Amino acid sequence: MAGIELLRRFENYLIRGKYRPGDRIPGEQELATHFGVSRGTMREAIACCVSRGLLERRTSRGTVLRLPTSEEIALDFSFQLRLLNCGVTEVNSCRKMLESAIAPAVVQFATPQRIDELTSLNRQMLAARSTPRQADEIDLEFHRMLFDTAGNRLVKLFAEIVSLQFEERLRPPFRDSDAVAFSASEHQQMIDAIVAKKAETLTEILSRHTGRITAQEHQE
Repeated sequence: MAGIELLRRFENYLIRGKYRPGDRIPGEQELATHFGVSRGTMREAIACCVSRGLLERRTSRGTVLRLPTSEEIALDFSFQLRLLNCGVTEVNSCRKMLESAIAPAVVQFATPQRIDELTSLNRQMLAARSTPRQADEIDLEFHRMLFDTAGNRLVKLFAEIVSLQFEERLRPPFRDSDAVAFSASEHQQMIDAIVAKKAETLTEILSRHTGRITAQEHQE
């Protein structure tokens, strides 16, 4: 079986070789010779990278470098966090830290178009109050857009990972028409703070908004 050290060396090789997504990588034998391992061991290393979504085997083209989506990375990392038994309290604390940290960047980088998009999402969420599960999905998209507005891909990715940790059992209290209306009102306050360029106010609203999930967990 391919070892961790070989996998790390192989990953560094791909990065330092300046391969881009879609580029064909050398064949198994050439790579095996380069790394000083058997062809079978190299095949296992390649297969491992394929299973992780880093490489893709294409008919008539061979094996090419593949760029995983942020959703795929988040799902993989989320599963590992669940194996580590990270609780909702810990996860929610992380989310509060992230959202508090992004407020200044959101205020700085939010364009009129992005503000319109956030406003549109919030209106869609309120319009879906009769179907709270749909409204809950729009709620999640609203927060994803906030993180995207901050302009940092790593922060956005970590936010996606954290959002996947919230257990389904904690969501029902937020899936009724009154809860949807309340969340939408807080979203509007966030939008108003962004328009007014008030990062501190946005931080306070985000902290209060996220804190409702922690309070719900303590009632379980």
